[in-house]
Amino acid sequence: MWGGVGSGVDYDVMEVYHLPTGAWDQKPTTGTPPPGTWGYSSVAIGKDIYYFGGASGGGYQNSLHCFNVDSFKWRELSPSTSDYGPMKKGYCGMISASFDGEDYLIIIGGDRSSSINTPKQPDAQYSASGRCNEIHYYRISSDQWISPVVTGDRPPPINDFTLTPVTNNTAEMFGGATDNGWSNKLYMISFTKTSVDILEVPNPRGSVQWPKGRGAHSSVLITTSSGPHLLVLGGFFAFDVWLLDIIKRKWKELINLPVNVINRNRHSLSVWSVTPTTNWIIEFGGGTSYTDTAVIELRYTSDNDWSTSVIPLGQYQDQLRRRKILSDCENLGLSKEVQLLRGHLQEREREFYQEKATLTQQLVDATTRLEQAEKDKSSLDLEYNEKLKAKVADIEEKKQFITG
Repeated sequence: MWGGVGSGVDYDVMEVYHLPTGAWDQKPTTGTPPPGTWGYSSVAIGKDIYYFGGASGGGYQNSLHCFNVDSFKWRELSPSTSDYGPMKKGYCGMISASFDGEDYLIIIGGDRSSSINTPKQPDAQYSASGRCNEIHYYRISSDQWISPVVTGDRPPPINDFTLTPVTNNTAEMFGGATDNGWSNKLYMISFTKTSVDILEVPNPRGSVQWPKGRGAHSSVLITTSSGPHLLVLGGFFAFDVWLLDIIKRKWKELINLPVNVINRNRHSLSVWSVTPTTNWIIEFGGGTSYTDTAVIELRYTSDNDWSTSVIPLGQYQDQLRRRKILSDCENLGLSKEVQLLRGHLQEREREFYQEKATLTQQLVDATTRLEQAEKDKSSLDLEYNEKLKAKVADIEEKKQFITG
């Protein structure tokens, strides 16, 4: 974690959260860090983390930087400029995608503080309040900004939404601030090398559960055996937690989480898959009085439902060990069940082939007997015919003797 707004924030160090222990550590960095220290967007590709835009004392930026987690060194990829690229802005969405084996960054929307500071993107909209609905690609290998063709239900100028990747070329966009207020619209976005297609998922309203409008919330992708889900937490002014079944397009509100977890905005959110059925969501910071680290446990239960709880920080390592042990036991039990099932199937397979061999032999024997019966019948018919001919001949002879 890097940057942010707050007293005592050191922009020369990277804050590192150690998942096995639940402890934070500060590590110094080298190179040239981004000029935008808050409101930036970031995404990881392998061991590199890319940072775009954001604001500082000097206003909004449109620079692009890369941070390597092995060397802890910054590199500037594209400087902040008014000549090309996305406008100088913050609070936009950024994800990565790969086309034909090449990595791209995709940047959507955002907000600026003053007049448009770069050439307008064709077909994009810019509101008087400073928002935009630009969509830019950045081709990393060639340091090239690209304007893709956009089709479908393009959102209005918007900022403070979440853009969460689902697959290599799809993402979910939810919420955000528009000139008409806080949005609760959900968009499914598909990307190709040259185009973007946007589909607004209709809100059925009525008795169907659907989160209210919000901005400056956080979202993460939850992946389990039940399929991909989108977790949405907090924001202005919606202090709650929702889970979207992405395939079924159904929302479910998660309850029983304390106020220090849900009453946040502009906070960071990361997900860690502790076991195949258990995810820990690490939450930090935000623009309310609740800024400390919180760890939320989201578990997919055996009755195809979800349970939530908060892991006490003082019990972090103990609870983690218990989750691992329980998972190992479940996997061991599952392995034994699989072995028993495999053994049963192998036994049934042997029985099947034995039965097949028996039936095959019985069929051969029956065919042989049938062929023999046909031969025997032919022999009997021939013998009967010969006897009949002899008897007829005998009768003819006697008849001639009598009449002669």
